[in-house]
Amino acid sequence: WTAAVLGLPASEIHLCGEETAVPVVEALLKMTGDELVVNRYQRLSPLRVAQESLNGDLSKIQKGDCVVTFSRTGIFALKEEIEKKTGLQCAVAYGRLPPEIRSEQAALFNDPNSGYDVMVASDAIGMGLNL
Repeated sequence: WTAAVLGLPASEIHLCGEETAVPVVEALLKMTGDELVVNRYQRLSPLRVAQESLNGDLSKIQKGDCVVTFSRTGIFALKEEIEKKTGLQCAVAYGRLPPEIRSEQAALFNDPNSGYDVMVASDAIGMGLNL
């Protein structure tokens, strides 16, 4: 992200991240003379980590769960397996997916009436998606 902040030819860049990154970005942009506007948002729903592992049993995945893997191939293999074992439909998000499609997939996952109950994603899940 440092290369993007320092070299992206854009009039505006939005970074989403942990609060502890703000002083680092502030210091970086102080050196470049760029303007920084920090917006802080409150999580609308709690983030809960399961108390115990699924131990590889994907049939335990429930509506509202998000499963993260780190390759496009892995995402689609996991999506297929989850849908087969649970009957739940999976939305997907990964880095090379166009931003508007990622947002559409997030909207499907967030809509309780869409029929998409699980999100399978890469670490791109942290790139501005509001789940």
